[in-house]
Amino acid sequence: MTPKTKLRFATPYSKIVKAIIALFFLINSIPFVHAQSAGNTSKPGVFYAVTRPGSKDTSYLFGTYHLIKSSYMKNLPNVQKALQKSHGVITEIVLDSSKIQLAQTMGMLKGKTLTGMLNKSLTDSLETELKQSLGIGLAQLDQFKPANITLTLSMVYLIKNNKAMLDKYTGQPLDIYFTDFGKSNHKTLTPLETIEGQMDMLFNHTSEDQQIKELQYFLKNKSEMIAIGDQMMAGWLNNDLAQLNTLYQKSLTLSGEADYLLKDRNLKWMDSLPALLRKDRQFIGVGALHLAGEYGLVALLRAKGFTLTPLKL
Repeated sequence: MTPKTKLRFATPYSKIVKAIIALFFLINSIPFVHAQSAGNTSKPGVFYAVTRPGSKDTSYLFGTYHLIKSSYMKNLPNVQKALQKSHGVITEIVLDSSKIQLAQTMGMLKGKTLTGMLNKSLTDSLETELKQSLGIGLAQLDQFKPANITLTLSMVYLIKNNKAMLDKYTGQPLDIYFTDFGKSNHKTLTPLETIEGQMDMLFNHTSEDQQIKELQYFLKNKSEMIAIGDQMMAGWLNNDLAQLNTLYQKSLTLSGEADYLLKDRNLKWMDSLPALLRKDRQFIGVGALHLAGEYGLVALLRAKGFTLTPLKL
């Protein structure tokens, strides 16, 4: 590999690792669409007050987009106020830098190579795709699990297509900002998952044969998946949770069921969230798609007797 090739790959990949750890939604390649006003609360959005009968305490639920940096918070004054008022901060994970290396290795093959698992047609298609998108060949990623390749390509397109918007904002990813704000302001931090658990879900939940099929599907249907991502980003920026859910359901008709990404995790989170909300005033910041649909946190918390009221951002 030439020094020039290394540079082309190293810059986006450092961002990809952070994106994988943060985890918004695995199939999106989402270019920027300018947001309209997010003040309309007549439709379900990504920010809610959470209350329960007999209590004056208000907690808050916010659906994030993980790659957005913390300077974007100037566009979210009510979210910032909610974070400040809360006694506890609940996020998907609390990032432990000492475990990042372990998390990365979970996406790597052991005792085999990717080229040894793929047929010639798929190998040739992937070689072409990697050279076009990353400027490197398959040999340089031969230890990546198939799911890691799919996710890497998704994130590369997301970063490239959104460069102007992503570069516009500085600071930390929103989720890390929330946890760091909690630490510095002596709030209770509660992770819903571990980084190891998220990486295990990403790279070990499905068999390697199934991961190869999903990689092949991505390569054949890349344009359509990117188009869905375009609209999904617009939905988040426009504070439109219904649109996000519609697009997610559409993506499932294309790529197949993926309950383990959202539904199963939400149900597991509900084992602890109600008690946490009854105990103290909490700020919950998780990926926006976790709020949407029949098994979204909004519906699940309402089913437990909580009142969720859409708020202006």
